[in-house]
Amino acid sequence: MPFFAFIIVPTAHAAPAAGGFVCGTAQGVPSTNAIKRDGSQVPVIRWTSTTFESAGWSQERRCKEVSNRFDTYLKQGRLAYITTGRINGLPVICTTNRRGGACDGLLYTLKPGQNATATLRNLLEIRVKARGPLNETTSRLYVSLDELMKTAQTNSSEAVSPKPTDTKSQSTSPLW
Repeated sequence: MPFFAFIIVPTAHAAPAAGGFVCGTAQGVPSTNAIKRDGSQVPVIRWTSTTFESAGWSQERRCKEVSNRFDTYLKQGRLAYITTGRINGLPVICTTNRRGGACDGLLYTLKPGQNATATLRNLLEIRVKARGPLNETTSRLYVSLDELMKTAQTNSSEAVSPKPTDTKSQSTSPLW
């Protein structure tokens, strides 16, 4: 039986909890950080894997590229949920505007055969654990950005100091 997990956002018309995204560091590794309304940063993804370095995608490069994509999609209003899907036959982590929706914006491409749902769970493990058990009903995982940020706001131990970094990248190639 298929499963998916989602976090319901209680107020659909509230202003986005994240003000932007940057590549910074958390616990000594590159991390995609969400900028909260108060200006503090909270790590969303810690880039610990070195799997793609041989293909030219260092932890820092992936951090900058994906952080830029997060920030762009947020500013375009295309980042209500983070989910999984397939683009050009490859598993991806992507964005969508609604729970149950198809991929609207590519965050990054996974290796062929890699389990996208498990990868998304692992990337957001700290946020999801902080939220508690997820409601699982199909194979796709939908994570609400606003709920993620609300959880982060109540867990100040994960906030990091703001560090200005250049997150701009001109690359449109897959991140694998």
